[in-house]
Amino acid sequence: MSESETTTKNETHDHISQGRLKYFIGDPYSLDDPQKLTMRRKQVIIAVVALSAVTGPIGSMIYMPALLAVADDLHTSSEAVNGTVSAYVVFMGVAPLIWATLSDFYGRKRMYLSSIIIGIIASIICAFSVNIAMLVVFRAIQAAGLCASQTLGAGVIADTIPMKQRGRAYGFFYIGPLLGPVIGPTVGGVLSQYYGWQSTFYFLAVLGGILFILVALFLPETLRKDKSQADQQRSPNHVKNLLRAFIPLLLMLHDPSVLVVTIYSTVIFASLYFLASCNNPTITDTFQRLYGYNQWQVGLVYLAFGVGLCLGSILAGQVSDWVLQHLRRKNNGQLVPEMRLRAAIPSFVLIPAGYVIYGWTTEYNIGVYAPIIGLFVYAFGQMSAFTPTNVYLVDSQPGRSATAIGVNNCARSIAAAIMAIFSTQALHSVGPGILFTILAAVNVLNIAMIVTCMLFGQRWREKFASKQAEQEKEAYEKQKAHIHHDDEEHHQHRQVALEHSLARTASRHSTI
Repeated sequence: MSESETTTKNETHDHISQGRLKYFIGDPYSLDDPQKLTMRRKQVIIAVVALSAVTGPIGSMIYMPALLAVADDLHTSSEAVNGTVSAYVVFMGVAPLIWATLSDFYGRKRMYLSSIIIGIIASIICAFSVNIAMLVVFRAIQAAGLCASQTLGAGVIADTIPMKQRGRAYGFFYIGPLLGPVIGPTVGGVLSQYYGWQSTFYFLAVLGGILFILVALFLPETLRKDKSQADQQRSPNHVKNLLRAFIPLLLMLHDPSVLVVTIYSTVIFASLYFLASCNNPTITDTFQRLYGYNQWQVGLVYLAFGVGLCLGSILAGQVSDWVLQHLRRKNNGQLVPEMRLRAAIPSFVLIPAGYVIYGWTTEYNIGVYAPIIGLFVYAFGQMSAFTPTNVYLVDSQPGRSATAIGVNNCARSIAAAIMAIFSTQALHSVGPGILFTILAAVNVLNIAMIVTCMLFGQRWREKFASKQAEQEKEAYEKQKAHIHHDDEEHHQHRQVALEHSLARTASRHSTI
């Protein structure tokens, strides 16, 4: 073989190796369009991100049956052990905000792989904890790693699935995080009973390893960025550019449409934790006290609750797509994100009805099937609201979908953590009938939030986008005026980067 042929062969081999490496770690500068992937490939992607989204919720709930065992083994109080739960819940809400912003800057896949590695390492260290302080710290780090997948998954689907098909995709995606709370306590109870509480963390580490392999092999990078942004990341001002990537997060906190939908979602999610709290599970308390159920039988009740959540998620996603297409035809073919919110209308009745049925049937001990029906109705209604509103946030924030979902998740998690503290005390103070009637009334009042967004959301977004465009244009002009102070070597790259930034802003505003 000649020297030239050998050189060509080596170059080809190097090119293939580089291509494989780019796929493994993710290449946001690829030229192919992720929305043009085959349907089978998209289904695989949705399955992978849905499985990955199991880790955060199951990481929270799998640990619950072992709380007393942890207190005994580490020679501490139950209150101190509850600190590990609080640390997990707080970081479960806050950490995804950071992951979402980083994923918009570096790419989805890199953040997936990084977060899973952090979750695996923290899970192993949790199993080796020798005191409660060590466990609290690494439970927080574990949450930061395991809870990234739900926010990142929302971004992946937004990158991959066209707007008119997203409802169905998100309906299937949310089955993942919904399965976590359903199967977590059962798996955790078996593991901790037969293999010790440390085995729950080993299980999470193994699960993380499996998901790492699935993400590395079957999840392509779905974020797309232009070459000027690559120059930004390699520039001497890389840290400054990274910090600038958090600006959309801060701006989103002032977007009325995001705030109103987040408040609506927070209320319905916080209300959920009066039923299925992490620290004080009201369902468990009620069915053990009133109906004499053992832990296995209570698990079946949670299964009915979980079926309602999963079925509601799937159907709500499909209905939201149908509503969007139906209203699109009536609007001369134009899609408006607020159209999707009308798919949440059934939840206006289902959520309060489920609360009232469950509350008063347990108040008067009217058989065991009646409250289970109430739980199913409520769970179905919960997802009838949750799925369309989350997809709306993705549709209305193109290019910043992961950040929008991160803001929403953060607010919901903090509210849920607060509600979890008071659930059992409230139940014992006023009784289930009055408690869940109050929650039904709160959710009826909460309808005003989503109706207001249906009516005025588009106007709010357009006004906010116009104001933001003016501010970014002013910032662009100021930065452009300072370019001549830079070295000649960086002059062109910085100018191009600024122009691309302004162009992306204009493009994003035009799409909504």
